[in-house]
Amino acid sequence: MKISNDFEKIAVQNKRKNQLKTVIISAFMVLLSILIVFLGLRSLTNHNGESVKENYLLKTEIAYPNVEYTTWGFEANSEFTGTFYSHRFKNIDGISVPFEEYRENYSILRPMSASQSEGLEEGDSYSSHYTHGNLYKVPVFYNVNAKSSNMKVTQDISKVEKMKDEAVEMAITFDKPYTYEEITEMVPDNLLVNWYWIGTSSLVDTTNLDLSSQLGFSPIENDYVAGFKQFKTDLKKAIHLGILNSQYSDGGETLSLEEDAKTYLKKAQKHQAATFSGIILTGRSENFLQLIGKEWIHAANIGHSVTIQPYHTLTK
Repeated sequence: MKISNDFEKIAVQNKRKNQLKTVIISAFMVLLSILIVFLGLRSLTNHNGESVKENYLLKTEIAYPNVEYTTWGFEANSEFTGTFYSHRFKNIDGISVPFEEYRENYSILRPMSASQSEGLEEGDSYSSHYTHGNLYKVPVFYNVNAKSSNMKVTQDISKVEKMKDEAVEMAITFDKPYTYEEITEMVPDNLLVNWYWIGTSSLVDTTNLDLSSQLGFSPIENDYVAGFKQFKTDLKKAIHLGILNSQYSDGGETLSLEEDAKTYLKKAQKHQAATFSGIILTGRSENFLQLIGKEWIHAANIGHSVTIQPYHTLTK
């Protein structure tokens, strides 16, 4: 019958329309889901990149002896991977000298790899450290309580006599921990204290520590108290965030960076009671000679040096 055929045609048309709507809605939902997943993964990537940045900036405030940064930024390698970078330098008595660029990759999962150029290798018959990237000489601190040392305990102060017209960086390891007031009395006025090293409470040899695992801080000019308080705040934050999770084992002994930080904070609740196991000094080479024979110096190890040019203005 004609009426029956008309109903069948209408039913078929409606079915096709419903199927088309279903296909369109399904396609839209799939595209929307893909977009949501894409935006979510990109947001996660950005979050991981920010985490890398924040951890690096915090670590720079509590580690990396005499290493500062000028800039930092991000390079997007893809929608879901990137590289955080930072341009760095050292202050040698007011002269800025280049240091290894920091680079760390990140992705949707987690940080992928940290900068390898700042890794250290031994040289000069086990008496020096150099960076992997550009072979910058890095000053070395020693643990006076270590059972043994993988590097020779150096006394480099006398060597600067041959370094005419140069500004020098030197790591001074004390024979025992000293307070800020004591250090101020010991260090000559014509040498600059760039960085304070808190040392370690362990018996582990510290000559093999990564730069990011050497804890200490750069003083604020003319305001040691404010600088030290900020250092303690940053140290507590680093513990809370879990970024001091490095451990080193040597000769049956273990050094835990987090435990070192906690132990130090307990002992140094007041800035007057805080002690330091070493310092980074910079200055004209000839100004170091007055330190020869000082009993409070356990070791002295030369780091970076730069020829003083007529246009340089030194701090000391």
